[in-house]
Amino acid sequence: MNPFLLAGGGTGGHISPALAVAEALENRLGWSVAIHFAATPRPVDRRMYAGMGERVHFLDPPRIDRGPAGLLKFPFGAVRAWFAARSMIRTISPGAILCTGGYSSVFCAAAGRSMGIPVLLHESNAVAGRANRCSSRFASRILLGFGRAARDFPEGRSTVVGNPVRSSLSAIPKAEAVARMGLDPGRPVVLLLGGSQGARTVNDLALSAPSGIQLVLQCGERDLERIGGLLSGRAGTVVRAFEDDPSILYSCASIAVARAGAMTLAELCRFRLPGLLIPLPGVSRDHQTANAKEAEAAGGARVFAQDTLDPAEFWASIGHLLSDPGALESMSTCMAGLFPPDTADRIARVLIEASGASA
Repeated sequence: MNPFLLAGGGTGGHISPALAVAEALENRLGWSVAIHFAATPRPVDRRMYAGMGERVHFLDPPRIDRGPAGLLKFPFGAVRAWFAARSMIRTISPGAILCTGGYSSVFCAAAGRSMGIPVLLHESNAVAGRANRCSSRFASRILLGFGRAARDFPEGRSTVVGNPVRSSLSAIPKAEAVARMGLDPGRPVVLLLGGSQGARTVNDLALSAPSGIQLVLQCGERDLERIGGLLSGRAGTVVRAFEDDPSILYSCASIAVARAGAMTLAELCRFRLPGLLIPLPGVSRDHQTANAKEAEAAGGARVFAQDTLDPAEFWASIGHLLSDPGALESMSTCMAGLFPPDTADRIARVLIEASGASA
């Protein structure tokens, strides 16, 4: 049996890469692999790791962004998390550890390094997060989604591999997807991704959409009642709170409106969907803007700042794109080339090599 520990939690952007790499490891090693996950107790971890059973190990690490009281408690919480991580790792005895971000991964990286276990890091954003910058001092190799992030890590240890997506997320023929969504195959479909928590700015754009455009809106659970009620009389509109398998949403659309999380961009890349991106302001180091600019520079997206967003101009931009098949296809091709299609398998191969296992 070849055990591995994938440590990532706190946000979907940390959990999705871990799940994608786990799937790739299972595809390569089959029954001989035992994959464990280190997560946080946050609801997003419990939902996204649901079904993994006893393979999920919850750590409750301290954070340093909780104000003066949090800083005072940090040393005690850090010692507790350190010993908890060491105990977990001793029980699992992994051949290698992959950290994908979040505070739980920092303690796994430090504990794994102290126990002589190879530690690898994957940074999905164009600007590295605080947890991964801390973890990097314990990692023998750093794998990047975007080359720009290399400047945040020690020189000579970074390799650009792209951002992984589960192979189970796969395209459905567009005609079939549109039919299954109950939409008109003769009219374009714009997908608006409000995210699992709901992005009110993205959701509200649906309210000003021209009548000739069909909408599929993933609005988040907390905004479902409000936005669903406001759009209930609009023809050609599908509103969902959330989709654990968004394949059908991506497959029916001609273009997507979304935030600019790294894993959202990876999924748009998988489905060749041009993106109109509205980076979430106020996030750590403005990493969503950095991600969005990378996608825009590649030719697969256009970026709109939330604080200057004009709905009428925004929908006019979508109208121009939908009426220009050549421009839309060019953006689609560029978005498809943002990341390599086999990133999850590449990372799995590196992990296997680091562990000394044979594929």
